[in-house]
Amino acid sequence: MSFKHWIRTVYLILLFGISALLTERFCRRQTDGFALSKMRSNLFFHSEWEVASLFPSEQEKVLSLLDQKYHYYAKGAQCYVFLSKDQNYVLKFFRHDHMRPSPWLSLLPPFFASYREKKEERTRRKLRQDFMSYKLGMTQLKEKSGILYLHLNKTRHLQQRLVLVDKLGIEHFVELDEMEFLLQKKAELVYPSLEKWIEKKDFALAKEALTSLVNLLKFRFSKGLLDKDPDINTNFGFIEGKAIQIDVGRFKRSTDLLDHLQVREALYRITDNLKQFLDQRSLELSNHLQQELSQ
Repeated sequence: MSFKHWIRTVYLILLFGISALLTERFCRRQTDGFALSKMRSNLFFHSEWEVASLFPSEQEKVLSLLDQKYHYYAKGAQCYVFLSKDQNYVLKFFRHDHMRPSPWLSLLPPFFASYREKKEERTRRKLRQDFMSYKLGMTQLKEKSGILYLHLNKTRHLQQRLVLVDKLGIEHFVELDEMEFLLQKKAELVYPSLEKWIEKKDFALAKEALTSLVNLLKFRFSKGLLDKDPDINTNFGFIEGKAIQIDVGRFKRSTDLLDHLQVREALYRITDNLKQFLDQRSLELSNHLQQELSQ
C-alpha cells in the first residue's frame, strides 16, 4: 500500500468515526437519550417493595387512566417522565440504565473481583434505597404526593399494553406488567404558580398554597421522613392550590423524630430560597410565609 493510499484510508476511517459520533450525539439530543431498553429490567420479586393492593374501583380507575397515549415529557436522574394526553397525569418509568452495574465491570480480570463486587453491591443498595423511598412516598404521603399507583414488582394482573410517544413522535408499546413505574397526578411547579398568582394579584389563593406547602413539610417531619433532596423549586408543586411533593425518590426514614426547634430550623433552611424569591416579588406573601413558618 502506497503512503498516499494509506493516508486516504486513515482519513476515511477518521471521517467515518467522527460522522458516527456526531450522528449518535444528534440522535441523543433529539430523543433526550430515551430508549425502551433503558427502562427494562430483569429484577426479581422483592416482597419489601410490595404495597397494598388497590380496591377494584381504584384499579378500574387506574387502568382507565392508562388507556390513553402518554407523550415524552422530561427525564430526571431516576425516571423518564411521560405526560397523559389529557395532560392531567404523569407516568414515571425508572431508568434502569442508571440502576444496574456498569457492563465494563464484567470485563475486569479475576484480580479485581473484590472491587467489582463492591461496585455492584453499591449499585444494588442504591436501587433498594430508591425503591423503598418511593414506597414510603406511596404509603406515608399518598395524598400529599399525588401518587395513584406504584408498581415496583413485575405482575400478571394488569394485562394492559401502553402506548408511549417519544420526542420524535414515534410510538412505542410496553406491557405494563413487565415494567417498574408509578402513576401520579400532574402538578404545577411552585415558583411558576406563585408568579402567575402574583401577576393576577390572587394573593388569597397564593397564601392558601403557601400554607399548604408549609403544612406538607411539617407533616413529613411528623412522619419521620427526611428528604435528601428538598428542593422546592423542582420537587414540589400545586394541584388546585394544594401542595404535593412531586419527587419522592430521596426519602429516608428516621427513628428519631425532630423536636419543635429542630423542625423550625429545618423549615427555615428548606424554604430559604423561596423566601428570597418572595422578598423580590411580594412582601405580603413573604410575610405570610414567615408567619406560617414561625407557628
